[in-house]
Amino acid sequence: MKNEIFNGSRFWNYFKYDATQMGRNHMRAAIGIGLSGLILYVIAVGVGLLFNGGEWSGPPIKSRFFIFYLASVILQLYQTRTYGYLTDKRKGSAWLMLPASTFEKWLSMIIMTLIVIPVLFLVVYLGSDAILAALDPTVGNSLLYSFGHGMRDVADEFVTINGEYNTTWSIGFFLPSLIAGFCFNYLFFLLCGLLFKKHKILGAFAIIFVASSLFSVVASMLDINTSVEVNDFADAELQIRHIMNTVTWVAVLLAAGVAGGIYWRLKTLKH
Repeated sequence: MKNEIFNGSRFWNYFKYDATQMGRNHMRAAIGIGLSGLILYVIAVGVGLLFNGGEWSGPPIKSRFFIFYLASVILQLYQTRTYGYLTDKRKGSAWLMLPASTFEKWLSMIIMTLIVIPVLFLVVYLGSDAILAALDPTVGNSLLYSFGHGMRDVADEFVTINGEYNTTWSIGFFLPSLIAGFCFNYLFFLLCGLLFKKHKILGAFAIIFVASSLFSVVASMLDINTSVEVNDFADAELQIRHIMNTVTWVAVLLAAGVAGGIYWRLKTLKH
């Protein structure tokens, strides 16, 4: 008798189906977001040829960084649509009939949202940018090279600061908070896509507005003081580490709570 909650072969079959449906339903959006750097390149070259005396020139690094950031934000917002069809009566009812447990469907959704989609985005976007940089010298260094070079500069700066002020900073210390925040953002917009039948992004921003307003009111009522007094660099490091650890744990708890909310929504989804 198969496990009603999780079965490896059943989950794998559903995951393959889920990936196929994801590609089929969102291929055009994925191409538009993942290749937005290529679109910027075509526009920059076209403008140069038309208005700069026929000069062939790729977009500068700052513009490419901005478009990369903008594309990553759009990708987060787009999570409201990846599984948003489940609120549709016909499509959602058909999804409920698929031969997989709620946990297996939820797990596939989490893997798709937090791993498959972001990784594919990075591969396509940074890969196309690297190809352009290799083929066209006017583009300059690729974003991937610039990221790596920037990380090395930051690491070297930390080494200098640590030696001068007897601190222990490193890039790795800030990664958990960034990863937790990334997970929360993606899962939050995914949950909003499952909660609202229409105007999903607008509903997500309404929740953000209400939550931030409530937090401001509570903070004002409790007279929360965010300022800290430090006497030296070692004391400042302890204070910053305490704040960052608190932020990280809050983000982890929020992400876990949203993931639980997604499971609850799938468990109670009816049409």
